[in-house]
Amino acid sequence: MTSILLAPINARHSHTAFGARYLLANMGDLRAQTALVEFTIQQPAEEIAQRIVAHSPRILGLSAYIWNAERLRQLLSLLRRRLPDTRVVLGGPELTPGADWDADVLLLGEGDLAFAATCRRLLDAPPPAERLIHAPPPELEALALPYGEYTDEDLAHRTLYVETSRGCAMRCDYCVSATGEAVRYFPLDTLLPAFDTLLERGARLFKFCDRSFNLHLPRAVAILRFFRERLEAHPGLFLHVEMLPERFTPELLAQLAAFPPRSLQLEIGLQSFDEDVLSRIRRPQNVKRAEDILRHLRQHTAAYLHTDLIAGLPGETPASFASGFDRLAALRPHEIQLGILKKLPGAPIVRHQQAFDMRFNPRAPYEIRSTKDWPADHLRRTERFAHYWDAIVNSGRFLPAAPLLWAQEASVFEAFMAFSDWMGRRFFVEHGIPLADKVSAVFDYLTRVRAQPPAVAADALLRGYRHTGARDIPPALAPHLPAELPPPSPPLPRALRRQHLHWTYDA
Repeated sequence: MTSILLAPINARHSHTAFGARYLLANMGDLRAQTALVEFTIQQPAEEIAQRIVAHSPRILGLSAYIWNAERLRQLLSLLRRRLPDTRVVLGGPELTPGADWDADVLLLGEGDLAFAATCRRLLDAPPPAERLIHAPPPELEALALPYGEYTDEDLAHRTLYVETSRGCAMRCDYCVSATGEAVRYFPLDTLLPAFDTLLERGARLFKFCDRSFNLHLPRAVAILRFFRERLEAHPGLFLHVEMLPERFTPELLAQLAAFPPRSLQLEIGLQSFDEDVLSRIRRPQNVKRAEDILRHLRQHTAAYLHTDLIAGLPGETPASFASGFDRLAALRPHEIQLGILKKLPGAPIVRHQQAFDMRFNPRAPYEIRSTKDWPADHLRRTERFAHYWDAIVNSGRFLPAAPLLWAQEASVFEAFMAFSDWMGRRFFVEHGIPLADKVSAVFDYLTRVRAQPPAVAADALLRGYRHTGARDIPPALAPHLPAELPPPSPPLPRALRRQHLHWTYDA
């Protein structure tokens, strides 16, 4: 029997539950009685329930996120019948004061210290009559850092999350951080030694959770310098950081330029190229300045550039979004992630709902369905566009062939939308399509719709297909094989697979 069990449900196995490790590190005298078992949303609720029941915990800690909300509701229904005496403490960003969750305690806010305090009360007394607890933001210097809770297996095979600050300087209406506290910083004199320990233990992939890594520019430069100075001693070191597009200085750009290839990824959220839309959602941005920064980063650094756009923002139209997408595509970032606006619990995007007739899916992930400026049928097409852009372009599996889908066209967006519509007619579902079937479909589209010579289309598709490491030949390409087949790539590491496909293809 376990006194306290933390059972986070991750989006996939390669992810680690960062928040749960903070709870573990700060359990104090309860640490020896606390266990962690991680799950993924790919596992059925019944399977998760069975493993939790086997521990028979007195207290069960769960976290609700947008990706696991539906699975978590199923799980709670099962556990209530099988573990009637277990006290369930639920936290996470899906919780709001009026949320309907079947839990004994709803812990809102940052639970690093509040969870342990709640467990102490529950172990000594029945659940409180008032089940809603608002946890105040803890002083970051008072927290025990969670990095010692990563196992050697985690460091070797899973994404390692770290943070140097909490909070966000922006107040974007679509984000739950819009109503949060000001940005707070972890002391570097304890943080950097913890990172050194991780490096000595073999950690190589650091994904920073900071929403505004380059808000405090001297800190950003100091942290980057810390890692850059350790690159030679720790081959394979790779950093993923999210940066604000308007917060770049010559000193920061020089520091970024000093990172060698395959060591740095920058995530930069543009969200829209319509400055009126950006101002409306309280994300004012100099779009021209952002373009200049992205152009500089592409030309003068070896960083892998991941950029973000959001479809469905209030006041955005299909035409303005298409124009913005084309502007971003012209800057040649390595990835464009096209997200669909979501009404996250507690996010102030609701203040625009009536004025713009915004209609959302009432169930997670709460995506926008239509606005007064963006009809439902076009948003559905844009959602399908986002799926195929990720599967065909971002994935790196079609690197030589993807540009042929929009070659010689005035608009990348409109050309790819035509392809996405065609794929929608060819396949009844978007997920689970075998790679060979996608290759066959792209070949048919390039030759029949885009009038590409079969030999040209087949050559581009075959080079991309073999570049992923595949050794077979898709049937659709078999009649058009070159005299000498391109060699298959050696096996690629699971972590950073997309990045490796780009790096090795560009090389």
